[in-house]
Amino acid sequence: MLFSAYGLTLASDLPLPELLSGEGRADIFIGVARRESIAPYEHSRILCVNASQSQVHLTWGAVGDLLIEEGRRITIVPRPDADEDALRLFVLGAGLGVLLHQRGMLVLHASGVAIHDRIVGFIGAKGWGKSTTAASLHQRGNALISDELLVIGFDEQGQPRVIPGSPQIRLWSDSLVSIGGDPDSAVRVRSGIEKYNVNAAYFAAEALPFHCLYLLDGGEELAIQAMSPSEAFFGVIPHLYVCRFGTPFLQSTNTARAFQQLNLLLKRIKVKRLLRQWNLNQLPDIAQRIEQDILQQ
Repeated sequence: MLFSAYGLTLASDLPLPELLSGEGRADIFIGVARRESIAPYEHSRILCVNASQSQVHLTWGAVGDLLIEEGRRITIVPRPDADEDALRLFVLGAGLGVLLHQRGMLVLHASGVAIHDRIVGFIGAKGWGKSTTAASLHQRGNALISDELLVIGFDEQGQPRVIPGSPQIRLWSDSLVSIGGDPDSAVRVRSGIEKYNVNAAYFAAEALPFHCLYLLDGGEELAIQAMSPSEAFFGVIPHLYVCRFGTPFLQSTNTARAFQQLNLLLKRIKVKRLLRQWNLNQLPDIAQRIEQDILQQ
């Protein structure tokens, strides 16, 4: 089966209905190896077992292992009772995040939409509403470009461009209801959790210039504040995808290139802090304020 994402064609043994269909010659190969897991079983978050310039081994509790090699291949080693939905999450999140890093792209744990053909992205701590903010702006007619993984390439002039990912947003049930969705008719991301896949009505099908990145934070009043270069640098670093997997990964996988790319990115885009109360009823005001801010830049 062929799929398309991040400007690449993926040939996958595992169905990936979250992605657009692909055609032509495959750039990436995703296969399933039915053998005993190569990491000890533990109930855990996603961990990096070992890493080198050419191969990364990730493991995820009851789900299984991924071997990610040379920016071209992902081998899935599922646990015997692994849920297929969880395997897809593993591949589409951590697996592709690492593989795209191997291919020389800058990957942020972020969501993004296009406002007047300029990409705005959202980063923040877990649960601070990256996807929800993007969904609120999408509901106002702004095209989604990616959720969870924001993948950035640079043109010959060093200008950053965001590459389209998947035309879906993942929302918790309360966020889904806040934008008029119905959890009873929506498709769960995986069994046992109240998070759902939402198909985007508008999708940016080509890479677009990256314009502004908003760091979501808490505050009594809705406000957008400029960040100094040092504040921006240290604010964005935790949301580099390569920072998810700890020191062995950082020491072994050409992370210097990612930090060089980050420095270039921060010279070319604006980074701002978006302060707001975490109140879903405030979403329309937040979306309108962001649109106004982009129009004024």
